[in-house]
Amino acid sequence: MGALTFISCKKECRCDAVSYESNVENSYSWTETNRLKSDACEADLVSSTFLDSQGNISYVKTMIECE
Repeated sequence: MGALTFISCKKECRCDAVSYESNVENSYSWTETNRLKSDACEADLVSSTFLDSQGNISYVKTMIECE
């Protein structure tokens, strides 16, 4: 009798959730602030803005980056 072969349908990917911040302290250049492994397998972007205690606007974005 023949051997059994199992094929996985789960997508293999190597992605990170990377957070960046742009504010008056870094001259509004995007600076990486955090990087974590992610189970997501597609590029994605979440962004927000907020004011600091002195009224300066800051921008934050988290991107899913994949190899």
